[in-house]
Order: sequence, then C-alpha cells, then structure tokens
Amino acid sequence: MDDIGKKTLFFGFLILLVALLFYFVYDIFFELGYWFKLAILILAVLIILIIIIVKSGALILLDEYKRGVVFRFGKLARVGGPGWILIIPYVEKVVIIDLRVQTLDVPKQNVITKDNIQIRIDALIYLKVNDKPEDVVNSVIKIDDYTKAAKLFVEAQVRDVIGSMPLSEVISNIGVLNKKLKIELGDVVKHWGLSVDNVEIKEVVIPEEVLDAMHAKEAALQKKSAIISLAEAERDKINAINEAASGLSDKSVVYYYIKGLEEMSKGASTKWIFPMEFTKLAGLIAGQATGSKDEQQKMQEFLAKYGPTFAKSVEKVKKRKK
Repeated sequence: MDDIGKKTLFFGFLILLVALLFYFVYDIFFELGYWFKLAILILAVLIILIIIIVKSGALILLDEYKRGVVFRFGKLARVGGPGWILIIPYVEKVVIIDLRVQTLDVPKQNVITKDNIQIRIDALIYLKVNDKPEDVVNSVIKIDDYTKAAKLFVEAQVRDVIGSMPLSEVISNIGVLNKKLKIELGDVVKHWGLSVDNVEIKEVVIPEEVLDAMHAKEAALQKKSAIISLAEAERDKINAINEAASGLSDKSVVYYYIKGLEEMSKGASTKWIFPMEFTKLAGLIAGQATGSKDEQQKMQEFLAKYGPTFAKSVEKVKKRKK
C-alpha cells in the first residue's frame, strides 16, 4: 500500500471513531431521533466500505505519466488513468505502464571487426511507450519484457554491423551506425506500441597495442609526406635554376664566374680554388669567344687587377717544386 492509501485509511478510521464517539455521547445525554441514528449508521457503513476498498487495493491513483491496463477474469477490459481507477478485487487486476522515456544501458560487449581487431562497445537506448490506448495495450500483451528485448536486439545488431566493418570505418562512422541502429530497432518495437527516441554508441574501447600501432602509422605517414614535400620543393628549385640558366650566353656565365672570384678575393684567404680549367677561363677572358665589348673590358680589368697575384702564386709553386 502506498502513502496515499495509508493516509486515506488513517483518516477513515479517525472519522469513524469521531462519529461513533459523537453517537454514544449524544445518546447518553440526549435522546436521538430515528433519522439521526440512521444517518450515523449510514456514515459508519460508508467509512467502513472506503476502508475495505483502500485496504484491498481496489482504488488506485495513477499519475499523469502512468496508465493502467485492466484485465477481468484474464481478459482485457479497459485502459485506465490518469487519476483514480477502481477495480473489483479478486475479479480484476491491473498492469501499470510508465509512459516516460526510459534509458536502457546495453551491457558492454567485445566485438571483432572485419580486420580481426577486438574492441569493446558500450551503447545506450532511449525508448518509450506511446500514449495511445492501443499502444499501451500492445506493450503489455505482445511482449513479455520490452526493455530486455530491446537490449538483446541492439546487442545482436552491434555484433552484426560492426563485425562487417574494419576498425577505421567503425571509428569514422559512429553517427551512421547510431542512425542505422535506431531505424532497425524502431521497425521492431513499433509493433509493441513503443517508439525509439535514440540509440547511441557512447564508447568504443580500442586495445592499447592497437592504438600505439595506429599512432606509429600516422607518424610515418606524416614523415613520408614531409619528405615528399621537401623533394618536390628541391625539384622546383632546380627546375627554376635550369630555366634561368638556359637563357644565359657563355660570356654571361663567365662574367658571373669572375664576379664570384672577385667577391672571394675580398676575404683574408690566400688560397683560391678554380672549379673551371684555368686555361679555358683565360681563353674566354682573352677574347677567343665572341662577346660584348663591355664584358671583354670587365674581363681585362679583372686580369689587370688579379694577374700579378696569379703570377706570384705560380712562382711560389715553382720554387717549392725546385
């Protein structure tokens, strides 16, 4: 018996006690009339009936979010609620249904993906009984335990769907999996008078060794991408140099070569290294090849400026050999 039933029973006994006390006290000091005694008797009988009804559970109060499916002699009689409903004791029985959204935690399970990786899946189901009387009835007479049935169905679907997908697709398609599970579960439970608000895979637990391998693979891919980018940049640089150099004449190349030597001569070094054969350079400078007068003049100035230095260096080398 709930708190409301207990309170009703208490006040019933209290009213009955007060009525009987009033009856006996008034009858002792005053003479009661026939009709007054009859009214007192009827009131007492009514109070006793209320107490019996409440005590036997024949009067039930249902909240706004509850409905009662009443069976009489085992057959469906009606759907009651919200509010007070009265049933006949030992003749009728009631099954109370909650219409609020219920959160079902699907037991965690280990699933093997298509690429043979074992992962742990944890899911949640949000479903409710529809408030139409026929749906309330179907939730009672067409399924024994709809919460257990929904959990088992989602478990089976998770194993079936994820087992046909590699791990990478499972991780990247959680939203798609949630929608698919919701649609498939909804097609099943609608015959039971239920509707599915949502199905969510709230956690996918991947083994540590698999995570480490995935991180190592990602790092290797990033390193490979960086090497390829550097190689492409170097290739573009070489192509640009080749394109620029292809437009230079032999005299222009010699000119830039001499400018480089001139910059080197400004330092404190006493040793020069010539990557070009010196006789060929001298021939180019002496005018054996054609070129502009400006370039030939600059080359002659170069010989006049650095010729003595070259001659002294040659003399020193000869003396050492002797």
